Amino acid sequence: MKIKLYYTPKTRAQRVRWLLEELALPYELVPIDLFGGQGNTAEYRNIHPHGAVPALDIDGEVMMETGAMCHWLTEQVPEKHLAPAVTDPAYKKYLQWMYYVPGTMEPPIFLALQHTKILPEAQRLPQVLPWCEHRYRKVFEILNDQLQGREYLVTDHFTTADLMVASVLTWLPKEIVNYPQLKEFAQRCKERPAYQRSLQV
Repeated sequence: MKIKLYYTPKTRAQRVRWLLEELALPYELVPIDLFGGQGNTAEYRNIHPHGAVPALDIDGEVMMETGAMCHWLTEQVPEKHLAPAVTDPAYKKYLQWMYYVPGTMEPPIFLALQHTKILPEAQRLPQVLPWCEHRYRKVFEILNDQLQGREYLVTDHFTTADLMVASVLTWLPKEIVNYPQLKEFAQRCKERPAYQRSLQV
């Protein structure tokens, strides 16, 4: 399997790179200067029609959407045990947290980042921030409760669902200090060697 990851640091592409390291799958990293405008070029839009990252080329076929990428990649290497078996009762919970990330967790956090850091200052709408904070703090409360008395969300060991959640927590590290279980979970995940490798330039 030949894998090529179109990648910009400190974006959703990071979680796919992290997973590739966890799975010990060889891959080619193709840097994309997203914030310098490379995503808007015709050449890159032929790869990813939205001009976003990541794009994941697998044997010449390109995937979009990190949730789909992480789900598919995990299933290709079952011996790494990063997901319960489909017949395992824990599989339902695994899928729940996998899709909780893009469906519920990410939207208010990313919207807050857009209107504080990403968008040009003239386009930022500070009036959306209280709504965002209310929504993502509720997410943090729920995750913190889920982690009471346990190290990981699904089973007694790290899974790709934990990776998905932890990857978003890295966006707002200062916002989780008042959620002790969540803070410890995030730190535990970031200490994994595969995560550290995924940060290398």
